[in-house]
Amino acid sequence: MTPWGGRVAFTETTASTMDDALALEDRGEPDGSVAWTGFQTAGRGRHSGRAWTAEPGDSLLCTVFWNPYRFSVPNFAPSLVVGLGLCLWVEGLGAPASRVRLKWPNDLYLDGRKAAGILVRRRISASGPGSIHAGIGVNLRNPQDVGKFRTPASSLSDLGVDLTPERALGTLLPALATALSHPDPRSACESRLWSLGQDFALSTPDAQGFVRRGRVLGLDGEGCLIWDRGSGPETVSSGE
Repeated sequence: MTPWGGRVAFTETTASTMDDALALEDRGEPDGSVAWTGFQTAGRGRHSGRAWTAEPGDSLLCTVFWNPYRFSVPNFAPSLVVGLGLCLWVEGLGAPASRVRLKWPNDLYLDGRKAAGILVRRRISASGPGSIHAGIGVNLRNPQDVGKFRTPASSLSDLGVDLTPERALGTLLPALATALSHPDPRSACESRLWSLGQDFALSTPDAQGFVRRGRVLGLDGEGCLIWDRGSGPETVSSGE
């Protein structure tokens, strides 16, 4: 049972834990339930054509879904709240806070390299508040083929941490619960923000190949990035 009273459903192999979590919700499993797999054949990234793949046992691959009321600050970006939970988890495993960073809007970085990714989808309901589904992929060990990734990869093994996926999930869920109930997720995320006060390159999905640069100033109350491209502070709601 999860910290929210949900169920953990495991499959050795699946196409996508995001699809599995939707199926769990559709059959009446309570919010706070988790779809978890040992191997994922069609895991999705934030954009079309992106995927999260890993050899069995090398990654934690799961999707959690919640009723929106589980988030103590409902207007703050869920992807950042989940990212905060990942940061708290890795810090609790003994990683120095200086090595753990939250890359806006949905990645966990260790020593400047990507160790985990988050994909959040909101499910709209005509009869209620809907739900928030968070797909999570964490490198427990370094990927075997690092050349296929867009950004340099890292893993918990780089911290000297050796976890099975089952142990990783069991220790991650309480950290996620702490993040969801955090009274000030904006400040907690901002203090861990990768490139805070530094130059940051950002591409937007509606401008393929177009990259903008600016100095990261922080986050606003909804989790949008605040930066300065030389003409004063601006807020950015999407990009990577």
